Amino acid sequence: MRHIGSRSAFLAALLLVLSTFVPGPVLAGAGPTVIATISLGPDENATAFALAVNKRTNKTYVTPGAETLSCESHIVSVIDNTTNTLLPPITGGLNPFGIAVNERTNKIYVANVGGCDDRPSNIVSVIDGATDTITTSIALDGSGLAFVAVNPKTNKIYVAVNGGCCASGTTVAVIDGATDAVLSYITVDPDPFIVAADPSTNLVYVTHAGVDKITVIDGSTDTVQTTFSIGSEARGIDFHPSGKYVYVAARSTNRMVVVDARSHAVVQSVPVGLRPHGLLFDPDNGRIYVTNRGRCDDTPGTVSVIDSETLSLVATVQVGTCPRFLDRSRETGLIYVPNASTSRSVSVIQDK
Repeated sequence: MRHIGSRSAFLAALLLVLSTFVPGPVLAGAGPTVIATISLGPDENATAFALAVNKRTNKTYVTPGAETLSCESHIVSVIDNTTNTLLPPITGGLNPFGIAVNERTNKIYVANVGGCDDRPSNIVSVIDGATDTITTSIALDGSGLAFVAVNPKTNKIYVAVNGGCCASGTTVAVIDGATDAVLSYITVDPDPFIVAADPSTNLVYVTHAGVDKITVIDGSTDTVQTTFSIGSEARGIDFHPSGKYVYVAARSTNRMVVVDARSHAVVQSVPVGLRPHGLLFDPDNGRIYVTNRGRCDDTPGTVSVIDSETLSLVATVQVGTCPRFLDRSRETGLIYVPNASTSRSVSVIQDK
């Protein structure tokens, strides 16, 4: 063992004490670390499947999906990001699922998937970010609404009409972000699931549940431009701000896939954890964060952290059980990870 001088030993001991007992941010350069875990409270109908951060109010909105034991929840949980405390919940439609914030209008769009039995929902709940109340309920053709995305370039909202438990949907609804009027329905392949909009290219990407296919929609005409495959069922999608690359969580192969945004060819892939789901790109540090939900049992899930320049795994962060669709505060850089199953919490990650 290498000898350490008494002064160095004292300083090392002092740093250990400070890092153990002083709350707040971790030391600069410490890498990605969970700095808080926010419980969603005693109500078992409040769990964490997906979430969205509202930059304008510094709040996080959390949906339960169809994850509760009863498979019947109407709760959207609300977190004050300044204090990491739970605020009064919002009662909405049946099993709030996908969620997105329109920062231009300070409205939050919640797609309600419906029950696990034959009780589908066709309602998008619109929450006023200033009052945290539902001000509008938009009824769509079809049922089993899955994910929702806001295209900030056009101020349009896209909703995957999946069909839910007992049907197979084939459309993506387009909503005017200014009036909340339904503009059109885009016909796509069956079971549209996740929707993500790239404002730099004005393209909208749609994954399909259970199959290896991604649909690309032209945001200027709202027509299907092309479809492509990645060799796996796709989950979360995000984009490089240059518009050159699309990053996709490849659920079936346990990898993060890099797609050329022009050719839609897979150019690289990086191994991650078991059953990757959520994905986000952080333009401030150039890192990609992928949630690995695992088996959704008592085993903690993880977040894989990837350097987008070298496409190398730089860290694996342990979070709660069954983590899925995460988001990031552009103000603070903090990353919010929803944990379902036995955790029913939100992990807050700082990466400096």
